[in-house]
Amino acid sequence: MPYSSPFEQVHRQLGARFDTYDGWSLPADFGDAAAETAALESHCVAVDLCSFGRVLVRGSAVKDAMNKVFTEKSGNINTDSWVWGKTKTLDQRDAVCRIVRTNGDFLLLTQPSETKAVCETVNSVSGGGAEASDITHKTAMLGLYGPQAFASMRGVLPFDIDHLDPGDAAKMSLMMLSFTLIRGSWLAGEGLELICPAAAGPLAAGAVAKYRHKHNITPAGMTCLKAAMAKTPSPL
Repeated sequence: MPYSSPFEQVHRQLGARFDTYDGWSLPADFGDAAAETAALESHCVAVDLCSFGRVLVRGSAVKDAMNKVFTEKSGNINTDSWVWGKTKTLDQRDAVCRIVRTNGDFLLLTQPSETKAVCETVNSVSGGGAEASDITHKTAMLGLYGPQAFASMRGVLPFDIDHLDPGDAAKMSLMMLSFTLIRGSWLAGEGLELICPAAAGPLAAGAVAKYRHKHNITPAGMTCLKAAMAKTPSPL
């Protein structure tokens, strides 16, 4: 059985057509993949990123562990920001990740097929001074991608996000729930990503769905996202 996204109920309400991707049941499209691609290029789309890996790394020697695994030095990553990073210890091939640093923790965003290997690699070199935990299934991740993504979400989120510049990340709280906001994307252009506890997924997706017409946000499926990623050159 494929994994279900915490956003699935909202997807169904919006008329999603589902398929299986990387072991997850996710929207292929919402009826018109071409229109979704056009919206991504011209304005803003909302895409389900729950299948993409989220690995939390923390511990007394977390910086040393990160330096052993990634070519990007942990000391060069400012707090409340994110950078592209490439592994240097995986046997088969390098994995390109996005490294998010908030407070003393590091969050690794990975391609779905590379999550397990990245997590295991960090743990194997940490020497017990750091621990990598796969929190993919404990959290939900929503991406707002397109040239107007940031502007559109300013009117949707119950947070002040004006201070977020491209490359920034921030932790925020709402109703005793922790949210991570990342200004960036897996694509080359503008984006804003939201990570929240899985239980809060319907709340987050529901807010976007409620205000999508007012702020010109188009729900988009994996057909649109994968085609866009295939056109995006590797940043490293």
